[in-house]
Amino acid sequence: MLTPHSHSLAQVESCLENAEVHRTLNAMLSLNPQVCEEARQCDREAARGQWRGPLHGIPLVVKDNIACLGLPVSCGSRGLQHLIATQDAWVVQRLRSAGALILGKTNLSEFAFDVRSRSSLGGDVRNPLDAAVTAGGSSGGSAAAVRAGIAPAALGTDTGGSIRIPAAYTGLVGLRPAFRRAWLRGVAPLSLSKDTVGPMAHSVADVARLHQVMSQQPVDPLPSVRLRGLRLGVLPALFGNDPAQRTVLDRAFSRLSQAGCALITVHLPLLEAIRQQPCASLYEFGISFQRWLSQQPSARVSLQQLVAEGNVLPEFVPFLQQHLQRQRMVERDWHAARQFHRQVKNALRALLVEHNVQGLLYPTAKALPVSLEKMPPGCAPELAAMSGWPAVTQCAGYATTGLPVGLELLMPPEHENHLLAVAQALENGLR
Repeated sequence: MLTPHSHSLAQVESCLENAEVHRTLNAMLSLNPQVCEEARQCDREAARGQWRGPLHGIPLVVKDNIACLGLPVSCGSRGLQHLIATQDAWVVQRLRSAGALILGKTNLSEFAFDVRSRSSLGGDVRNPLDAAVTAGGSSGGSAAAVRAGIAPAALGTDTGGSIRIPAAYTGLVGLRPAFRRAWLRGVAPLSLSKDTVGPMAHSVADVARLHQVMSQQPVDPLPSVRLRGLRLGVLPALFGNDPAQRTVLDRAFSRLSQAGCALITVHLPLLEAIRQQPCASLYEFGISFQRWLSQQPSARVSLQQLVAEGNVLPEFVPFLQQHLQRQRMVERDWHAARQFHRQVKNALRALLVEHNVQGLLYPTAKALPVSLEKMPPGCAPELAAMSGWPAVTQCAGYATTGLPVGLELLMPPEHENHLLAVAQALENGLR
């Protein structure tokens, strides 16, 4: 449980020991050299009865595309490894104000592109549950660090699944919050219309506590929700073909049904159109990332130079070149994509009303985590990203191989707090 305490230094030292023990996971890109002294100060304050807030003395790790004052913000790129943040990102300010300590910065898929976490600066992030398989991406370092005990919780970013996939692959809880533009201040952009910042931790309660701090809400326990009488829609079209995963999901659904939760099979005809949509992020990245880079005092390099000088993963070069070329995307095509996102929102609301369900359930990923050299078969289409709706993933159970299966819950943005309360009820029902 993420609760304020008076032994911050001991916890920080334990986390740092775990970071050393698990170096081969490639979860961390940098550590905060001041964190032990900051922890000592927290302990001195606690001894005097002075508490900074609900996260007093708790160490967190942060994905390395989110600015933390005095620490690198490399986006995983070798060409940006000397880029130092001159101020905290907005969400980091909120966490520090509540007493949290920043232990260090985590590895990621370079520029947050991929559903694996592989970077020219940090290499492949390995899964603590099986070092031969991926931790997912793009926030894989954050997820691996939490699962390995390097920190009790972490921040990641999510554009099309980058918090939820790694959380699912490591058996954690991960929240993609509703879209909030203010939260993106100090975050290196991928897609300004889809990017979000959210927490990962071992429990829904811990994720909720971090979210309450970030959204400047009172930090209170989640309200109790009973499974009996709860109605949720299940989208069978989003299930993959992995029999081991299906076995775990069937077992989880059976337990929830036995507890009184009504699981209603629903269909969303718009899913095929979602799969075929051109990626508006191609247009947004080339413009927004270059603008962000030009605003960094110590960058002194353009995206084009990073590519030309070979300071990015070779496998990403064609993708980056495509992004740069798509800066010339016709503006009306981008507006058409945004209009389609509104159609997705309307279709989702209509689906909830039609079936009288509070939210939608589906597997976070279409298969169990795959080996480092393989590309994962994909996650659920970008329902959360295209709609701007919040979604939370949690562990539905484990396959016989010991690898976890993630279950994702999606609800409208005005019910974001209820989303977490329902997720906690599901968590209790699946124990």
